[in-house]
Amino acid sequence: MNKTKQVLFHVALFLVTVSLLYAFLVLASAIPNEAIYSNMEKSALSYKEKEPFSFEDGEKLCGVSDNYADTILLNISWNIGKGDPVRSAIDTKYYDGQQLGESLGFYLALTDESIMPNKDYTRYPHGSAMFIRVLHLFTDVNGVKLIGFISVLFLAALCGLILVKYKHYGLCVAFVLSILFSGVLNIRLSLEYIPAFVVGFLMSFLYLVFERHGDAPMTYLSVVGGALIAFFDFLTVETVTLLLPLILVISVRTAEKRLGELNKNLILIAKCSVCWILSYVATFVSKWSLASIICGENKFVSAFESASERFSGSLDATVNVGGLLQVVLAPVANLSTLFGAAQRVELPRVVFVLLVCVMVLGSLFYLFKSENQNKNVTYLLMLLGSVVFLRYIVLNNHSYLHEFFTYRALISPIMAVFSAMILNMSFPENKKKRVKKK
Repeated sequence: MNKTKQVLFHVALFLVTVSLLYAFLVLASAIPNEAIYSNMEKSALSYKEKEPFSFEDGEKLCGVSDNYADTILLNISWNIGKGDPVRSAIDTKYYDGQQLGESLGFYLALTDESIMPNKDYTRYPHGSAMFIRVLHLFTDVNGVKLIGFISVLFLAALCGLILVKYKHYGLCVAFVLSILFSGVLNIRLSLEYIPAFVVGFLMSFLYLVFERHGDAPMTYLSVVGGALIAFFDFLTVETVTLLLPLILVISVRTAEKRLGELNKNLILIAKCSVCWILSYVATFVSKWSLASIICGENKFVSAFESASERFSGSLDATVNVGGLLQVVLAPVANLSTLFGAAQRVELPRVVFVLLVCVMVLGSLFYLFKSENQNKNVTYLLMLLGSVVFLRYIVLNNHSYLHEFFTYRALISPIMAVFSAMILNMSFPENKKKRVKKK
């Protein structure tokens, strides 16, 4: 396939993917609200007395449940069932409850037909609303979260099984440890946290399956992954859907001595990144374009205003710091949350835990380091892992204020570090096998 045909195939794949996603969302919007009312009411009541952000694990920020985002998403999911399905699926709005707050706003929107949505939220596709509506035919929000969490565990298990199938036991251990250390197991706290890991682990599984057929399938998957995460995510840990799959592929290829030259792999990473980014951005553009056409007003303006805040908006009123300090604090805040902090920024805790990690991991590496170091895989994995910190810096306002969920993106650098160590270490059993062969 020549380059022109490849480009056209990527474009066609994107168009088909996005078209199917919007078609399914419209179909979900066509479900009568009467059919989901009972379970929606249970969901609304479960949030009625909750604070917008509740602590579910003492005072640790890593245990915060984002009830604010969940009630907005449920509110939108309810409102897209009103009126024409095509228009309502695109012209996404909700009732904010005004002085009463979003939780009561959702309950009032549900129980009082005279209350109309008053907040435009067309800047996101809100794709997860389709699953929320379908699942509310059978269960309430707690059941939806449980099903989502089980789906994440199932997809993670599939990735682990592939690694075990090809006898990459060390990488499987690294994968499991990355999940445990990055807070993935507490995504069940909030609807908002789940979609990114469903997509992330799904893409990781598909990358591991299809990478054995060459590099081309991974650029196709990057197009699909970029569209899926843009469609379903609330801007949480979107990088997981690209970085984690690539880290797994690079690691597996290294373990099987199929990695190849450094430049070749850098080109592959660049191609996948470009495909993912273009697909991600184009999915948002498709939403804003459709919303502008259907609503008869320019939705790009409000979307760009929101985006500018995510890049460099002001901090909350309780923190009097400048823009440059915010850039520095964004990664520190996420590391603080990862390490179990109760405050947004706890620099002493971050420094102490990082020093302990360096000492422990450094000691293990010193004891079991291989005689033949593969520097290329280390460079590649560290490059991929560092993208998460770049994301924190670029979207510094968002990463700082929402560190209680963006910190889970650190699963990628954690996996990168563990993989680089394992691939450059030689354990006693392996040493014995080499001695016998000699």
